[in-house]
Formats: sequence, structure tokens, C-alpha cells
Amino acid sequence: MSTTEGLYTAVQRRTINQILKLATTDDKAKIIKAFNLAEKLTPESHKAEILFVRDKIIDDHPALNIAKHVVGQLSPRARDRFIECFVINTMLRGSAKRTAFCEREGVPTPFTILISPTMRCNLTCEGCFAGEYSRDSDMDIATLQRIVDQANEMGVYLITILGGEPFFREDLLDFYAANPDVYFHVYTNGTLLDEATLDRLAALGNVAPMLSIEGDREPTDARRGPGIFDQLMHTMDGLRERGMVFGYSATVTRHNWQTLVSDDFVDLMVEKGAMICWNFLYMPVGVDPDMSLMLTPAERNEFRLGIERVRNTKALFPVDFWGDAPYVKGCIAGKHYIHINNEGWVEPCIFTHFATDNVHDVSLKEAFSSPFFEEIRRRQPFNHNLLMPCMLIDNPHHSREIIAKTGAHPTHQGAETLITELQTELDDYASEVDRVYQPVWSCMIQAKDEQSKE
Repeated sequence: MSTTEGLYTAVQRRTINQILKLATTDDKAKIIKAFNLAEKLTPESHKAEILFVRDKIIDDHPALNIAKHVVGQLSPRARDRFIECFVINTMLRGSAKRTAFCEREGVPTPFTILISPTMRCNLTCEGCFAGEYSRDSDMDIATLQRIVDQANEMGVYLITILGGEPFFREDLLDFYAANPDVYFHVYTNGTLLDEATLDRLAALGNVAPMLSIEGDREPTDARRGPGIFDQLMHTMDGLRERGMVFGYSATVTRHNWQTLVSDDFVDLMVEKGAMICWNFLYMPVGVDPDMSLMLTPAERNEFRLGIERVRNTKALFPVDFWGDAPYVKGCIAGKHYIHINNEGWVEPCIFTHFATDNVHDVSLKEAFSSPFFEEIRRRQPFNHNLLMPCMLIDNPHHSREIIAKTGAHPTHQGAETLITELQTELDDYASEVDRVYQPVWSCMIQAKDEQSKE
């Protein structure tokens, strides 16, 4: 390290300490000042995100309540680890490191990497086949650590862990402890988070569980099993009482989408202490896909509007992976994130079960710069209408062409169904999405143009 780099790091460290001090108060003015300092450390390419949140707080948006939640309800350990590992390592210093890596290596870098260390699970939810996997199919810890080490070298400090059920593997707790600079975003069914596990997670502080839920009691128990909803409520109470960062995730279907954006359900989640929620449209992937569970295009739009309402009125940050695509310029698969399955295959996203490279054979950098990912990024956004981001269900001709051109092969049983048996149905669905969303997108563009003229 050069003297200049060392001096810069020292100055940066003092600024970070000041941000931490300001951010750990419930004073709005000091929180805004913390964001102003953070903006100075952020590369130009990401300043807009920092300023967007700051301006929301200035306007007394519910985002201010989320900031106060971080300060007032989180334990000191969870709060400090969240700010240090996520805000600073991922958003600030990590952003600069990713930019430098890209300029040096000529390879883009993702914002987060999704990993499924196991596909085993203790539940047998309807439509899921995780119970078919054995311990032998798990990713070994050495491979998992190698992925994280290479990710850190690229400037990636946010690692998302999925499954199966991640907490089926008790060795992952030691793995989280061995990587204190990384923030782990863990999707879980929540049933294995007993008191001892919660105590361990609370002591670590760098793990944020995202509990899977289908809505209220009836749909949750119907899909996941009797009593699961009450068990999830108990687990959320344990997380809140320990002052931990957590959220929830939901598979959005024609049966539960209205519940997921209802005041009763969202208010309950806020009361329980959830800070964020992830909403994934049901996708017809895997064995025995059921397209009747997919939201109709009209329902998708209503759900999108429901998420916007929740975001603007509740102390909760909801994410709609499809409806929010305009904020990130379309699909971000293979660009801002990738998924590595339990066998090491590097996939564009958790729904695109196709790959050309495996981390047992190539480095993370090589996999991310493969012809497969380059072709995906070359075509993004897949549609001028950013409300139609997905190459699987909104623009299925792109997925078929990319797979054919690059020789990507299925990595999961039934993956090829999307480009074979369901081809006609998906083309018809995409056509209807286009019909519904074209006038909506035109209105959004017109409103943006008028706003820019003001």
C-alpha cells in the first residue's frame, strides 16, 4: 500500500467513525448529516442512491422511521454490524473497490452474490422438492469460503444465502463468524431458529434472517404445514426482542397477492419488527410448474401499485422484483447479482436454472465474464418497457436465444420446461403483459418527462 493510500484510508476511517456516531442517534438532523458524509465517500456512480434516501428522510418519508428503527430498536451489536458491514463495507468502501476492480480487470462486478450451500430442508412445502436432496449434495465449506474470498477481492461484501433451508446446516454459524466483514442476508423458513441459534445470531450481528411467509395464517399453513404461521410469529418475536435486523420474503401468487399488500398484514409485520420484505412473483420453474398460480398482468400492476403504497406509508421497505425494475433499469440478473447453486454452477438468478461454468473449474471473475453472462448483459434491458424486465416470462424469446447461442445447460430437474413445454403459454403470457403494461409505461414516461421540465 502506498503512503497516499494509507493516508486516504485513515481519513476515510475517521469519517466513518463520525458517520457511526451521527447515525446512532434518533435526531433527524444528525441522521441527515450522516448521509451527507456518506455521500462524500460514495463513488459518483452510486451517489444518487445515497441522496435519494437522504431526501426521503428530509421529507419525513417513512424511511425516517426505518432509520430510527435501526437506531432505537436494534441492539448495539446488530446496529453497529449493520452499519459497518452493510452501509460502509457494501455501500461505501465496497462500491469504490468494485469500481476499481472493474477498471483494473475490465470485468463488471455484482453488488451481491447469492449462494445455496444446501438444497435440503426440514419442511415439505407444496410445490417444493427440497426433500429429495441428501447431505452429499451440500456445498463444502472450503468451496463456500473460496467464493466469499473471491467476492471480497472484487468488492462484494453482501452475500445472500438461500437453500433449501440454510439453518439445516449448523456449520454455517461458524462460517458467518469467520467472515465478520461480510453482511449475510439469509432466506429461511424460520422453523429451526431456536433460542440457542437466535442467541448465537444476535452475538454475531452480521446475519439478517429473511423469513419465508405466504401472508396470514391460512395461506402460510396451507402451503408450509399446520402451525407454521404461529411458529413464525414466535420466531419474529425472538428476533425483535434480541434487537436483530430481519425481514420476510413471500412468493406472490394469485391466491395471496392482495393479502401481502393489505394494511392488516403489513402492520402486523411492522409490529413484529420486520424492516424489509422481498416479494417474488411465482415463477413456473422446476418440476410440475403451475402457470395458473402466476399473477395475471392486471394483477401484477395492482400489486405493483400496492407495493408503492406500502413503501410510501409504512415503516417497512418492500421490494417487488418485477414492479421495481424501472428503478434499476430492468433486469439485474447476471449484472448486479448471480446465483451459485449447491453444486457450484453459476446461474444468472435464482429462477434461471441454466449455466455454462462451475466454481470448481473457474474463478468467480471468469464465470462472471463468461460468454453466457456477457450475452445476457449485452441484451439488457430486454425490453424498452422496464415494467417487463424478465427474460423468462416477459421476454421469453431472449432466454431461448441466449441459451441456444451460448450452450447453457439446465442445472436443475425440469429447468428446460421453460423453453420447451411452456413456450407457447409463456409467449401468450408475455403478449398479454405487453398489452396491459404499454399504456401504463407510456404514462410513467410522460409523467417523468413533465417532472423533469419543472
